[in-house]
Amino acid sequence: MNRNHIAGALVFIVLCGLHATAQQEAAAPTADGDSGSQKDQPEPSIEEIRKLKQNPLSALRSLYLQNTNGTVGGESADVFSLQPVWPFRVGDKCRLITYTIIPITWAPAVTPGENSASGLGNILFNGFFRPEKEGPLTWGVGPAIELPTRTNPRLGSDRVSLGPAIILFGSSGSWTGGVVVQNYWSLGGSGSNKVNQFGLQYIVNYNLPKGWYLLSNATITANWLAASQNRWLVPLGGGPGRVFKVGKSKQSYAAAIQGFRNVASPSLGPNWEVIAQFQIIFSMPGT
Repeated sequence: MNRNHIAGALVFIVLCGLHATAQQEAAAPTADGDSGSQKDQPEPSIEEIRKLKQNPLSALRSLYLQNTNGTVGGESADVFSLQPVWPFRVGDKCRLITYTIIPITWAPAVTPGENSASGLGNILFNGFFRPEKEGPLTWGVGPAIELPTRTNPRLGSDRVSLGPAIILFGSSGSWTGGVVVQNYWSLGGSGSNKVNQFGLQYIVNYNLPKGWYLLSNATITANWLAASQNRWLVPLGGGPGRVFKVGKSKQSYAAAIQGFRNVASPSLGPNWEVIAQFQIIFSMPGT
């Protein structure tokens, strides 16, 4: 089975599962006995959907399909990932917003005698607990958990890794922005299987008419176990995005493409990256 077949099969399975869950939850009775469907609710505008989409701690149920392409050692490297985002209510005063990144990686050979590698990488799970009542600055805290699901030793550690994560987000006029900061450590392991990884994801959006926006959304990483000259990956760049619907459908989507120059990169890391992203928004908060 080639990489396109694997990616297509995973997309189909996840889409079917998430769509079925969303349909069941939308049809579930509410506390006063009415249906939880959106029939009697006004349809949100593109601008309202965009506002919620840009807030990583909103209660949108969605699925990101993302592809990151760069060049390593003169050869193309790709990471395609499925990223389901699913909220859960925890009591009356808290929500749990879950992010899961399921990567499928194609890594070229970069040293003599090394073989290229492809397959499933390690799955990263983030769970952010946020207050139900939001203020000017939205925040959430929770765990970062990396699971050793990789199918090739070149694609990750063979140990579970754990650590804390925090997210902050705010908006002002046409601008929205935030940061996600996390660090996780492997439970044991040695050599390439030992992990001490830092990540700082920055999120900046400038909103334009008709659902369009400009964004810069990437992750600065540091491998604390690497030599200082090979420790940091620092991408700078951005691109356009848009929230939209197709025809008269009520289904909402978002798409974006960004280009980044890595101003700091490991010696065998990429100098540039292109990130293409497509988001399927299944349901709005409270539905």
